[in-house]
Amino acid sequence: MTLAAEADFTAQNAAVQEPDQDSDHDRDSIHTLPLRVIPFESKSLGRTRMIKNAKLESVIELFEGDKMGSGQLPVSAIGQVYTNIGSDDVKMLTKLAKLHSYDVYSLRIELRKLGIRVDDHESLRLSAAKQVQLHRYMSAFTQRVILEVFGDGNEGVKNYGDVVELFRHPDKRQAIAKLKMMSDKLGIGLEEVPVFLEDFGDIYLSVAYFRECWESVQSAFTDFCYSVDDIMENRTLKQDKTLMKTCDAVYDKFSSMNTGASDRFHDFEAQTSKMWDNIDAKRFKRFQGIVQENHTEIGSALCNLSVKMNAWNKQFPNQNSGGPIKRAEFIRLTMQQGL
Repeated sequence: MTLAAEADFTAQNAAVQEPDQDSDHDRDSIHTLPLRVIPFESKSLGRTRMIKNAKLESVIELFEGDKMGSGQLPVSAIGQVYTNIGSDDVKMLTKLAKLHSYDVYSLRIELRKLGIRVDDHESLRLSAAKQVQLHRYMSAFTQRVILEVFGDGNEGVKNYGDVVELFRHPDKRQAIAKLKMMSDKLGIGLEEVPVFLEDFGDIYLSVAYFRECWESVQSAFTDFCYSVDDIMENRTLKQDKTLMKTCDAVYDKFSSMNTGASDRFHDFEAQTSKMWDNIDAKRFKRFQGIVQENHTEIGSALCNLSVKMNAWNKQFPNQNSGGPIKRAEFIRLTMQQGL
């Protein structure tokens, strides 16, 4: 099927094949960019998405499904399907394809650097469902705020959202007193406290998001490491020196990404503890800057890990799936690509 015919086929079967650009899954994904959020001149581009495939190539996904697979189009071939696309749109797609991660936090930074204006700012925020899902990761950080403000008598406050809401609409005398206490402690005006709390929540939501991404690949990463050990010890395969070097290099690369992410999380936790020893707005701003500076780097590492480990898990869903030879070939043909 030609690319043009494939595009016609996609349009005719859009209800079945075309990715739902409004889905929470796309917005919350670290390796998927719903192109609807980008201000293209060609509106037809907004009905597709850009993804990182198993080889870490940024491609436009025309359709996707369990039975039909994924219809992927390189940006360089965009004119073969979208014959009326303008040069400005092609340039923008080319820039987007060079980004290392499509998580909302990295996108906020990278789109601003590229001068790409996004009118719908909600599209660069995690979905409500994902925020609820991340609550267990957030609680370790936000519980300290609740204790600092309310002490043991938490006035019915169950989560961080309750704190923000209480300070945004302080209709109780005690809430106003707490608001004043918080503003004095932070060294900021009363009206700035809700903004501070929202910024605080957003920065730790980003840490929670990346932490969940990291934890979600640990099982596949462990299986991958065991497989590399099996391959390296296999009597037949160990004779292939090129394969041994490839396995070594890929293993080292993934291990470095994995350890680097883990170290950052521990560092964030340690800095959080120190920050609360003598909290003020300036101290938090410094910490906020450190986390934001790490967004693109940690996003890139976790995007790579996520894509590769998802591909590994899909190919070998359990320890009995495929033997050393089959796994070695997958490492050679897929896992090392794009690193």
